[in-house]
Amino acid sequence: MAEKTVWRQMDHFVMNNCKIANELRKYRDLSGCVNQVSLSGTKVRRPDDAADYAEYFISEDLSCMDMVVANAAYTLMSSGSGQAFQAETIARLISGSPGLRIGEKRRVDLESRLTKLAGVQIHILADHDHQVERDLYEGAFLPISWSVNQGRLKFQFLPGETMPLYQYAADHRQLIQIPLSSLRDDPDDGGDRRNNTDRALLLRHYLLQELEVLKYPDNKVTEQRLRLLKRDQEGHEMGLLWILDIIPDAEDESKDPLPVAQKVQRTIAQMLDGWQKGGLLQSVEYQMLTAEEGFGVWFTTEQQA
Repeated sequence: MAEKTVWRQMDHFVMNNCKIANELRKYRDLSGCVNQVSLSGTKVRRPDDAADYAEYFISEDLSCMDMVVANAAYTLMSSGSGQAFQAETIARLISGSPGLRIGEKRRVDLESRLTKLAGVQIHILADHDHQVERDLYEGAFLPISWSVNQGRLKFQFLPGETMPLYQYAADHRQLIQIPLSSLRDDPDDGGDRRNNTDRALLLRHYLLQELEVLKYPDNKVTEQRLRLLKRDQEGHEMGLLWILDIIPDAEDESKDPLPVAQKVQRTIAQMLDGWQKGGLLQSVEYQMLTAEEGFGVWFTTEQQA
């Protein structure tokens, strides 16, 4: 199916917001072992005991950018707009720009991420998750095949296959849909046009997902602090600079993160200012965090303000 037809059939981008997906995009030490997530919410099965949790195994760690690519692939898969696609289609979905052109480096990077996701195995044991009917979700993280055409990879969704983590999130009703238009910076809507670098794309996707969670009508969370510089109790760097791979090696003390944090802080402020002018923030207010607080942003809903 021609890509112009594909875009006419899609107006939303899908983000996976289940607890497992959020752990995968934030942490880098989850592969090769059984991980457990605690759950809360409305149960659809009568529990045999008080426990409510899920366990999962993933064969390879994924980055935040890998998860953004997976979101784009699922958006395309679930749209029913066709089975064949190339890296350019994924890039256009991620940026929300149907006319986007990408260079050779970006194309190769996206092809590499897609083939990586195809090789990752995930198993979710949900027999103690009383919010879903199924006990097991498993298989290839992204069920695709591919062929080479003039040096470029052409991908194909495997017929009858689903993405296990996204089926699990759908059963939890934890798939977020945002307008494709919100993924691009449009000066006509009050935004500043910027290059679609990995840094800008990741910041945009991460912030938009957190905002959508806060804006959800039944959400009980009324505030969220997103720090660029943050350490856990053991002193490990856990801020957004690490989560988004802006500073890939957070343990390298020879690199001063402050100048990077200040630059990213300015980018976040510009994005939020554009979204506020364009009416995207709606009921959410924000305040930039200080250097002492670790830089970043503090979101609050109108209910708490």
